[in-house]
Amino acid sequence: MLSGGALPQTLGSITATKINELSKQRKLFEQRRKEIAKAAEDATDLRTKTKILLEGVTRLKGYPNIAIDRHDDLDADHSTGGDTFVKDLSEGAEYANIRRFLLQSQYDPSVSERSLKGWIAKLEKELQFLQLRHEHASFYSDLVTEWLGDLNAGEPVAPSAAGAGAGADENSASFEQVGRAEMHEQRAKWESLVFTEADIDAAAIRSYLDGIFETSTQTQQALKGLRDKIRSFGTEFASKKTWFKAKDLAWISKSLLSSDLLTKEKTAILKEFMRNPAVAQEVADVLNMRLGALDTWAWSGEGIPVEMRRQLNGKYRVFMDEDLLDSLMFQYLGVRWAVALRSALEEFLGSPAWKSLRDEVSEEEVVRRSRFRRESVSQSSGVQSVHALRKNTFKEEYFMTSLPSSVNDTSDPYAEEDADDADEDEKKKKNGMEIKHSLLHLLITESLIYTSLHGEFTAIRSDFEYFGPSLAHTTISTVLEYFGVPQTWLHFFDTFLKAPISFVQDGPTASVSVRRRGVPMSHALSDFFGEAVLFCMDFAVNQSTDGGYLYRLHDDFWFWGHEDTCVTAWQTMTTFAEVMGLRFNEEKTGTTKFVAKDTVPRPHAHAAPKEKKPTASSVLLPQGDIRWGFLKLDPEEGRFIIDQAQVDSHISELQRQLASCKSIFAWVQAWNSYFGRFFANNFATPAMCFGRRHIDMAIATLNRIERTLFPDHASGVTDYLRHKIAHRFPDHVRDLPEGFFYFPVELGGIELLNPYIPFLAMRENIKQSPAARLRTAFLEDEAEYLAAKERFEKDGPLMGDSGWGTYGGIDASEGPSSSSALALAEYTRNPETYSRPLLRAYEDLIRVPEEESVDQTAHFQRHQMSLDEGIETETNKRKIISGDWWAMSAYWRWVAELYHEDMTDRYGNLAAVSREYMPLGVIKTLKEGKFRWQS
Repeated sequence: MLSGGALPQTLGSITATKINELSKQRKLFEQRRKEIAKAAEDATDLRTKTKILLEGVTRLKGYPNIAIDRHDDLDADHSTGGDTFVKDLSEGAEYANIRRFLLQSQYDPSVSERSLKGWIAKLEKELQFLQLRHEHASFYSDLVTEWLGDLNAGEPVAPSAAGAGAGADENSASFEQVGRAEMHEQRAKWESLVFTEADIDAAAIRSYLDGIFETSTQTQQALKGLRDKIRSFGTEFASKKTWFKAKDLAWISKSLLSSDLLTKEKTAILKEFMRNPAVAQEVADVLNMRLGALDTWAWSGEGIPVEMRRQLNGKYRVFMDEDLLDSLMFQYLGVRWAVALRSALEEFLGSPAWKSLRDEVSEEEVVRRSRFRRESVSQSSGVQSVHALRKNTFKEEYFMTSLPSSVNDTSDPYAEEDADDADEDEKKKKNGMEIKHSLLHLLITESLIYTSLHGEFTAIRSDFEYFGPSLAHTTISTVLEYFGVPQTWLHFFDTFLKAPISFVQDGPTASVSVRRRGVPMSHALSDFFGEAVLFCMDFAVNQSTDGGYLYRLHDDFWFWGHEDTCVTAWQTMTTFAEVMGLRFNEEKTGTTKFVAKDTVPRPHAHAAPKEKKPTASSVLLPQGDIRWGFLKLDPEEGRFIIDQAQVDSHISELQRQLASCKSIFAWVQAWNSYFGRFFANNFATPAMCFGRRHIDMAIATLNRIERTLFPDHASGVTDYLRHKIAHRFPDHVRDLPEGFFYFPVELGGIELLNPYIPFLAMRENIKQSPAARLRTAFLEDEAEYLAAKERFEKDGPLMGDSGWGTYGGIDASEGPSSSSALALAEYTRNPETYSRPLLRAYEDLIRVPEEESVDQTAHFQRHQMSLDEGIETETNKRKIISGDWWAMSAYWRWVAELYHEDMTDRYGNLAAVSREYMPLGVIKTLKEGKFRWQS
């Protein structure tokens, strides 16, 4: 929340001043409008009336020279004065032409009275539009004033971006104080963990680690390389004479700000540090002094404040609010150690110690296949295969992705979406929510392929209960020591973890307690500790399953494949948890098994459908459903379905939160966070593997939510807001057009998000069902076989010097006779290694369909020309409605074409108000902050 109401009070003062000035301008406008209308009414003929209106309207619009032929006096000096250049297709072009036609009407009788009356009607309508736009400006100012008054009143405010699934600029709503009972319950649980030292056997951890890292020469060599790299980094890092330069403050601050750790005051101070080079140098000097004495660093005796922040899902997180300079130091150290760890572990991943999934293919089969296809062994080796894609996807998107790859990698792995001010390079990377959705796409794609090839598919999902608060300090130190972290650093890390803390909510007399277990929230060092420990589980599962992939997003992990392999993986994870002192979260733990229904027959190679029944293996797997967000994995449907009961509980919560909002803008921000993003995010982004059914299910559920919330309003949310605004602002405009609600604030709208649009825009690009896409791949396999067989029978195998040489001890020039062609069943064996059609199908199925843009109409294009060029300049990053169709995102094109006619009919323009008559800077400032739930 904005501390003490300081920022709202400051903005309120600025807004009041600007609104006062705008009020004066509106009074001046109204005076001039009346003068123009009176002069036109008194005109003695149509031509004079047209001229008066033309000059009046163009003067009010800010380009009076268009209505006057300044070159009538050829002897006058025209080097000074306003520019008379008129852009083709612009609004000014029409006025310039009327001026020319008026002159023509003095002499040419073909310019009839009907034409003059038409121009008069148009100009009078323009005068009316100008009046409406000034009224709208006054109304908009009142909306902003109401919003500021709401914030000044000290109401609780909206959730942080990480918890709400909303962008950083969508969190400014006031929210009802709810959930205090839940807060106290969760705090009691948190305290029971954090202030109680865990009973951990360090010797047992070391023995366990030896059991997975000392099993072969390859694992021993990989472990030695890992230890050498970590030890070398730690030693060199500790011996630095100058740790920190002023220029480093830029990346450290950016990284720290992305964590959503700092309070509003500290965020403002840090941004000031970044703006002032002299101050930045002072900060660097102080940090260097602290870092130089790191071996003796200790917390002050006073308790470090901690506070509980409520997330939109109802859970609370505890954030530590240490000194800003300490925060910068911890961030610097945490990022540097995290980058070093990720680099070392990625090297480990690429070593022979890390097993890879592959089919058991005999050497003879490799040679026979290459000769049949008339290509070299290397061309047939499966470099482009499903197995290879799995390996690369795991490495690029799921292995250690909670850690930064470099100090400039400031992306938040837990962020729900990109901030509006993120640069293009940052936006190319998947954010936290996109990675989670990609995992769901991967799961469904794998289930389709597994059941088609093997007849069944099993998936397990779990996470650790209270992983952050329950992670034992002994576990952390033992693992880090095992990996080669020097003792100097182990001492500092232990000191950092054992922080004296006290709850802000308890007031100035709060008791101080020392942390005995767990890691602080949203600290880079905490991510470093957690990933070091969890990597041990990754490797253990890889070894026990002979190359299986544990898809892990921090402590949320998924595994799938054959049922027996899943049992092995689960037993490995269970052993890891017992040794490390962790517990699985039963609410998020479950197993789902799919059995093929023979809907995607694979020619000559499909495993027979199996009857779904309990097996000896299945009883060893965790019980429960696999759920994510509002989705539940349905084994009968073979897809994710929306849990409508869970949706209902959130509808009730949304009703309570919306009812508590004291301003229209606060209501809009709450709606956007909850309905516009939270619901849509928890239905998951569609992918080709989900098919159109998923989109239809999502938009039907969105419709049900909206109808439930507004049963008495035919047009749903806009009808409700229209009535609400009419009640609160009876002196202002009524019957607001739909576009006002959905258009961006830069055009005088209130920018409601419409989550239906992205779903519908993607629906059009799903042109084939997942089952049909797999059938196509299998048919392409058969077609490839027939083509290869025809070549083989015509030309025989490619013999002689063809780059084969000797493969695995078999001379490729010898072996089976050239007349020995492969049968279809042989050719289509091991498709995950050899089938390129299957690889293309896999890539298609995991793909998120592009949002189909609506087509641009002539009516909209005509009104685009009248938009203020400043809008295009200032909003390129947001890709909102502007004068450049191609600079607009698919979402904003859809919104523009759907709602623009109502706007232009009402205001004569796409913009309901000229930007200079709006407190736009204040609105943007209020939307920039990451506001948080309070309760």
